Amino acid sequence: MKKFDGLLLGCDMDGTLLDSRKQISAKNQEAIWYFVKNGGSFSLATGRAPRAIDIYRTLLPFNAPYTHLNGSLIMDSSQNIMWCAGMPHKTVELMDTALSKFSQLGCEIFEGEKIHVRRMSAETEHHMRVLNLKYDMVSDCELPDTSGWCKINLTGPELIMADVRKFLSRYENEFCIAASTPNFWEITAANVNKGSSLLKIADMLGIKHKNVLAIGDSSNDDPMLQVAGVSFVPENAANSTKSLADVVVRDNNSHAVAAAIEWLDTNISE
Repeated sequence: MKKFDGLLLGCDMDGTLLDSRKQISAKNQEAIWYFVKNGGSFSLATGRAPRAIDIYRTLLPFNAPYTHLNGSLIMDSSQNIMWCAGMPHKTVELMDTALSKFSQLGCEIFEGEKIHVRRMSAETEHHMRVLNLKYDMVSDCELPDTSGWCKINLTGPELIMADVRKFLSRYENEFCIAASTPNFWEITAANVNKGSSLLKIADMLGIKHKNVLAIGDSSNDDPMLQVAGVSFVPENAANSTKSLADVVVRDNNSHAVAAAIEWLDTNISE
C-alpha cells in the first residue's frame, strides 16, 4: 500500500496552482507527481474552459477525472466529456434581464467544449484573447438549448459588479453564483459547483468522502473546501475563503500546492 492510496486532491488553478505569471512552478509539479506516484488521485477543479488548460496538460499527471467551468463539466484523463450539468431554461431570462439592465456587461455561454458570446465586453474580449479561446457570437434567436449549457459568465468592469451581484440575488435559490476574479460573475445550475463535482468524482473512483482533499483561493472554491476532509487555502486568498481552511499554506507565488502536499506527507501515516 502506498502512502496516499485512497486520497483525492481537488486543486484550483488560478491563484492556487498557478503563480502570478500564470505558470506552474517546478516545485508544484514535483510535489504533484510525488503525490500521484505514491498512490494519490489528483483532480483539477477549475473555472476555466477545457481549451484554456491546454498549455499545462504535459506538466501535470491526469490520473483522475477533473472538472472545468466550476464543476459543471467533468472530463476524463483522455479529455472525453463524462458529465455536463446543463442549465434550466430560466437562464435565458436571467441573462437577458441582466444584459438589459447593465449596458456594460458581456455574456459568455459555455456549452460543453463550445463557447458562445451573447454580448462582447472589454473583459470578455480580454478573456478570449489572453487564453486564445475560440468562440462564436450568437443572437437571441441563435441560442442553443440550455440543457447543454454548463456555465455562463457575466463580465464587466469591477466598478459595476457589486450592483450586478445585488441584481443576481433574486436568482440565488435557482443558480449557483460565484466569482474567481473581480470582473466575472460565474453562474451554474443550482447545487452545481466544485464541491458537488469533486464528491461525484470521489464516487466514480470509490474514494470515501472523508478522504477528499481540496485547495483553492476564491469564492468559487468555497464549496469544495467545505466538503473536503482537509481543506488547504493559500495565504493570498481572501479572508472569507481563508476562514474555511483547515490549513493555510504559503501563497501561490511560493508553491502553495507543494506546501499542501508537504503537510500531507508529514501528517499522514502509511
